[in-house]
Amino acid sequence: MSTTPGMNEHNDGRATLRYVKAGHGDETLLLVHGLGCSSMEWSENIEPLSRRMTVIAVDLIGFGSSDKTTDFDYTARSQARRLLALMDALGVDGFHVAGNSFGGKVAIEMTDLAAHRIRSLTLVDSAGAGREAPKPMRLSTLPLLWRFMRQPSYDEFKQGWQAAFHDPKKLTEARVQQKFFDAQPPQAQRSHRQTVVAMMNVWGFRQHDLEALERMTRAIRCRTLIVWGRQDLFLPVSHAEIFKARIPGATLEIFEECGHAPQIERPELFNPLLEKFISAS
Repeated sequence: MSTTPGMNEHNDGRATLRYVKAGHGDETLLLVHGLGCSSMEWSENIEPLSRRMTVIAVDLIGFGSSDKTTDFDYTARSQARRLLALMDALGVDGFHVAGNSFGGKVAIEMTDLAAHRIRSLTLVDSAGAGREAPKPMRLSTLPLLWRFMRQPSYDEFKQGWQAAFHDPKKLTEARVQQKFFDAQPPQAQRSHRQTVVAMMNVWGFRQHDLEALERMTRAIRCRTLIVWGRQDLFLPVSHAEIFKARIPGATLEIFEECGHAPQIERPELFNPLLEKFISAS
């Protein structure tokens, strides 16, 4: 798999993590994508936000153009540790972090591991507030079913991702093609499933995991923004209300006519909202 042009690399001796870096502002924003995604999920946001701050958008280990090692612990906490190590390597002490879906779960773990370094937290349709999870992900946790699951055709793959959007036209053909390409290698399929199994079973997100995340979110003390799409079919908007009730002083913004990826579907709302939030931190 080829590396996206303009990407940087960080190798800790075990695996290479690739990331995009843009801007030269005093404030640094780390963007963390969701499951089956990459830094491309922030393509509508990196350039606008980098006009006022330094923006770093990663490909988590196991996804995008980063390494997909067999011996990596594909939990959100392990990913969080790897991102903190990246920020160490870049010489960034305090920073802002925004995560979408699984990336929100990783961001919450970062606040638990290094609360003193997180200047603000933004959760974008984040995993971790309730047991509900997409049915295909839940079914893929069953070993026998996974073994015999047929790889989706391009059209089936595209249809599955269209469900993430209230307006399917916001999912461009170029984005689908890149996501489909990234998902084909066996090692990509393996890391995807390892990530799913680490946090859910056939009934949804694991109860002990949810209990740990509740503890973490109740302990958050940095300024927190919660952004959600009203029409999210993957993680219901009721999860946004749960996060708001748990995180002291959190601000909630719900985007109407929007699905699971507000940063892509409604960038004209998302970018100025996030920029204003960070500038006030």
